[in-house]
Amino acid sequence: MNRILVAVVSAVLISGAWGEEQPAHHERGGFVNPYSEHTPPGLSSFLRARFFSGDWAAYDPVEYQTPVQEPEPVTADGASDNAAVTWLGHSTVLIQHQGLNVLTDPILTKRASPVAFAGPKRISPPGLSVAQLPRIDVVVISHDHYDHLDFRTVRQLGPSTRYFVPLGLKRSLLKQGVDADRVIEMDWWDAQAVEVGGRSLRIVATPSQHFSGRGAFDRNRSLWASWVLEWGDFTAWFGGDTGYNNVQFAEIGQTFPDIDLGIIPIGAYAPSWFMRPVHVDPSEAVLIHRDIGATRSMGVHWGTFMLAAEPVDEPPRRLAEAVLAAGLSSQAFTTYAVGETRRYRRE
Repeated sequence: MNRILVAVVSAVLISGAWGEEQPAHHERGGFVNPYSEHTPPGLSSFLRARFFSGDWAAYDPVEYQTPVQEPEPVTADGASDNAAVTWLGHSTVLIQHQGLNVLTDPILTKRASPVAFAGPKRISPPGLSVAQLPRIDVVVISHDHYDHLDFRTVRQLGPSTRYFVPLGLKRSLLKQGVDADRVIEMDWWDAQAVEVGGRSLRIVATPSQHFSGRGAFDRNRSLWASWVLEWGDFTAWFGGDTGYNNVQFAEIGQTFPDIDLGIIPIGAYAPSWFMRPVHVDPSEAVLIHRDIGATRSMGVHWGTFMLAAEPVDEPPRRLAEAVLAAGLSSQAFTTYAVGETRRYRRE
């Protein structure tokens, strides 16, 4: 855990003069990926690839229906001897354990877009609506892209929710009316403890390889992160959105040797020449699963919004193939149906 202490000290240095003390992922006015030689694609590059490269012409999203399961009734307080984990679609996951309810990357609306009438449309319903959710104690947000942070959902979650966000993202939530004392902004390896009703949860911001920006002029002004959620008898790691490198995820696994569940993206990877710096494919997701040493993992970031050129049903098929090729149990790394709940106990 020395890495976490170093990061806390670094955060103090950041507030002073710019100098050599800055962490490798910090640069003047924003953030970078220290283990990637590739610059993440910009909006103009995306538009060229999306509409003029021909890569998106090979699929028809209406030909496939993402598996959907009738959700189980959720308890008000989430109290359970087992951690209950429910996939709500895309990267939104509800984790209930020991009386604490945690939501990841909240988006439960129809579109991943700044407007309600245009942009990527949800092709499968959310596993639970906001009205069906239990009281949400904690939200962790990996970065500010529209398919991971939806302000319409945030505004509906209520006044008791606490938000844990990467550096630079607090201001955006304050503009949505979230109280300043309910938004905790964190750098990589920073840690915070949360207590609700005598129950405790430790939250640690960990690295990922991605980028940020919701408009034309805020690129990489806020950080991106993955998250470790530590209860006394259950630890989950939420990968958010990320490309792969062979350094950062191994560091996470070394620092947290008891990850019971990895929540790892598996979709939006095609075309690979464009997506690979910032999105993993299923084979790379299996590498992350191994690097972090997760007992089990679930695949997310697929089957909800059409964000890339692969067929919508391809990620789970390729994941099963990659798990088999890696010599892992078929149950080690799987996907859920939307709305499905599974329970986990430390083995």
